[in-house]
Amino acid sequence: MQIIKHAMLLLLLLASTVCFAQQQAADTIRWNQRVLINDQPLVNDTSAGSVQRNRSKYGSEYCRLLQLKDGSWLAGYTISRNAGYKADAKGGLELQVSRSTDNCRSWVPLGTISEPGRDLDNAQLIQLKDGSLLLACRSVRWQESYKLVVYKSTDMGVLWKPVSIIDENHGQPGELGKPDKGIYEPHMYLLNDGRLSVMYANEKHVVEKPSYSQIISQKISNDLGKTWGTEIWVAHTPGNPASRPGMPVWTKMKNGKYIVVYEVCSPEECHIYYKYSDDGINWPVGLGTRIMDQLGGPFVLSLADGTLVVTSNSSHVSISRDYGQSWQTINNSWAKTLWPSLYEVKPGEVAAVSSEPRAEGGHNVQLRLGIMPKR
Repeated sequence: MQIIKHAMLLLLLLASTVCFAQQQAADTIRWNQRVLINDQPLVNDTSAGSVQRNRSKYGSEYCRLLQLKDGSWLAGYTISRNAGYKADAKGGLELQVSRSTDNCRSWVPLGTISEPGRDLDNAQLIQLKDGSLLLACRSVRWQESYKLVVYKSTDMGVLWKPVSIIDENHGQPGELGKPDKGIYEPHMYLLNDGRLSVMYANEKHVVEKPSYSQIISQKISNDLGKTWGTEIWVAHTPGNPASRPGMPVWTKMKNGKYIVVYEVCSPEECHIYYKYSDDGINWPVGLGTRIMDQLGGPFVLSLADGTLVVTSNSSHVSISRDYGQSWQTINNSWAKTLWPSLYEVKPGEVAAVSSEPRAEGGHNVQLRLGIMPKR
């Protein structure tokens, strides 16, 4: 009798192990096609008399996508085509915009945005109800001048004109360093009432009392990006000025609430945290709740079926079926991600975008298409 009981227990244990393995296999994104959005720019090399690769150690990085109302997609990312503003008065990082009309399978460059003598980075796109496009980015002369600029396009992303400055901080060369006093990583979103809002990482409060090394700030525009209102504090740690919440990405969930994810560096070692808001304006005080297995540069996607998907520089993918009450780490997006982002191309299919290392140095921008596990 005892032998039979042990055998039954063993069979139950084996059955549970098989079921768990099957569940783990089911909760895995099936990654398929890789797509190159942009390699490093091509330049005319007059010494060689032909077009060759610009072997910059930067290449292309930090890509964000947007699906337009006509079904096409735009990609905004950072490129390096010169020696940089410190070596060339007309130099500096630029932004390039590309378009896809086949559900992200191929991309064609449309145009570039430049501010000679400054580095542009952290592009993020949004489309307004009238069809026009806004692109927010950072514009920097390091430790000297910081701006978060909004550009506008009325021709589907070919030409861009500056329309406003979200926030700025300026000083003499080196004056805004040690500690740094910059502003970075704007991310725009439309609120329930139709107003445009933006979040960004903000170091300007480090010189105040109480001092905060970095916080996440938010501003609201009542005129769709022409002007911006007063600053709202989204994430900071009262009594712990060394904590550095930054790189915010936020979205509206299917249940109507808003979620923002962000890294918290310094004592928190760049782990990823999140918090909720009913209206996208009022946020609870503090750092929020940590998502395990995620580290640096996060991105959150809310799928049409309500599933939340999060990734980061850790290269892990986490999903939540209960609006962030619990999270499951399901798999890696690919070998190593840098400044990743996530998008739902069509029901059940996602695109994970990343800055991929190249043999010649620097990065190019790629995406990988995958099939989500079924609920």
